[in-house]
Amino acid sequence: MALFQWLKNVYTAGQQPAVHIPDSPHALLVRKRFHFFGLVQGVGFRYEAQRIASQLELVGWVRNQGDGSVVVEIEGRANYIEAFLLGIEAVPRFDITDIQAEDLPLSRTETSFRPIY
Repeated sequence: MALFQWLKNVYTAGQQPAVHIPDSPHALLVRKRFHFFGLVQGVGFRYEAQRIASQLELVGWVRNQGDGSVVVEIEGRANYIEAFLLGIEAVPRFDITDIQAEDLPLSRTETSFRPIY
């Protein structure tokens, strides 16, 4: 329930609360690639992706594509990756028209989430 409260308050009056999601011993460790389409460049998408992923202790990267889309590779607990998507979709200045998802093998080599330029 804390996640939904965070989503409700995340962009009001300059609040930047931390995300708290109850840990589940049954949450699977996964890696995903998301391809975001729509108004996702020039609106702080990489910054917000890094901020949300870091709060959720997810690792991976985010990169702008030449066609105006953005690609994210992200690894961590499946429930935290779902929370990442909810957080990204809650940003009012993004106009995401489509998200393509792909399952990837675990990397287990990354230690942070970073933008790639």
